[in-house]
Amino acid sequence: MKSITLLTASLFFSFSGATYAAEPYIGQFLYQYEGAGVYRVTVKDAKSMTWLCIDGPEKGANGVETPDRFKVANKVYFASWVEKTGINVTQVVNLNTMKVYSTILDGKERYVVSGNIVREK
Repeated sequence: MKSITLLTASLFFSFSGATYAAEPYIGQFLYQYEGAGVYRVTVKDAKSMTWLCIDGPEKGANGVETPDRFKVANKVYFASWVEKTGINVTQVVNLNTMKVYSTILDGKERYVVSGNIVREK
């Protein structure tokens, strides 16, 4: 878990001048986190995304976000945003392996989760 946090931090500083996410990251996806729920994530353009928890402890929770997203490698993206509740989220989305790695900061609590991605559209 510590290595994912270090990877996320190093990606943020290394790629802060990189380009925004491109075409492969556009669409509708299911993020199936191990033991933490299933989220429908819709990315319509490089500047916004929506999410809805469809199963798990946060079922029904949703948001519209304006993340900073950067292409790290072929079909690998880094994303970061602050939700309206003040929760900070960072992610590495790997569309080669269809995996997502997220760090969530909620006050003094930190959660590191990973899961599988299914492209819906």
